[in-house]
Amino acid sequence: MLNQLRNIEPLKEILFQYGSHLHAGRVERLFYRKVPVYFEKGSYIVKTIESRNELKEVMKLRYQVFHKEYRKKKFPFGLDVESLDPVADHLVIIDKETEKIVGTYRLICSEFSNVFYSQSEFTIQGFFELPGVKLELSRACIHRDYRKGVVMNLLWRGLVKYMNEVKAKYLFGCSSVKTMEPKEVSLVVEYFKNQGAVLSSIQALPLPIYDMPRLAVLTSESAEAVSKPIEEMIPALLNSYLKAGAKVSPTPALDRDFKCVDFFTVLDMESLTQLYERRYRPE
Repeated sequence: MLNQLRNIEPLKEILFQYGSHLHAGRVERLFYRKVPVYFEKGSYIVKTIESRNELKEVMKLRYQVFHKEYRKKKFPFGLDVESLDPVADHLVIIDKETEKIVGTYRLICSEFSNVFYSQSEFTIQGFFELPGVKLELSRACIHRDYRKGVVMNLLWRGLVKYMNEVKAKYLFGCSSVKTMEPKEVSLVVEYFKNQGAVLSSIQALPLPIYDMPRLAVLTSESAEAVSKPIEEMIPALLNSYLKAGAKVSPTPALDRDFKCVDFFTVLDMESLTQLYERRYRPE
């Protein structure tokens, strides 16, 4: 019986990837670039993609990071394709030497869409009723060989250029923390509270299917029971948002597929910290 199940899994993955490639073809035909961004810095190009071929390369990179690396999928190649890809712009970092896309951000602007990924996990209608252009950041990933300060810095610079073009007042999205352990999640939530980084003016509750089981009751022994310091559990990208002045929802959504919790995250550009104001605002 176990051998039969092992034989079925590769077949299921092949069929899934076949379906993904068919879906990707439909998505690519609907895609067009909304806002042009282009600049070069050293050995990198930063741009919003323009073509179907570039979108296919973005999907390949996302598959390598989200599915092979994070979900431990065995299939050697594939595509990460979503129905929201056509309504988005896709900011990318290209290594000039290899001509490969090594980093990407999916950007969905309220000027071009009224549907967002965050709505699939959270009830956030009150947020969309606030005045001002809103820009959702999602599907952010960097190739494992390029996870260094320069690439993250360039993604931020490209993001700010895009944000200025659309005159965005809010950046928002779902930020993941790689744990589903209630005790660890409770400590992460407490850490955000202590940092003054919890949303208070906007209600953001997980949809019922993403409800987190009751979080652990914290005790003096809780911090000692986790495998590593809470600060090390916060991904670099989320840390960047927090340093810029972002706030997160007090209750996370449980993403069982990716074995993590997601926090609805909002950055009001009027509250951008001085550090990021100096570093990224245009002169």
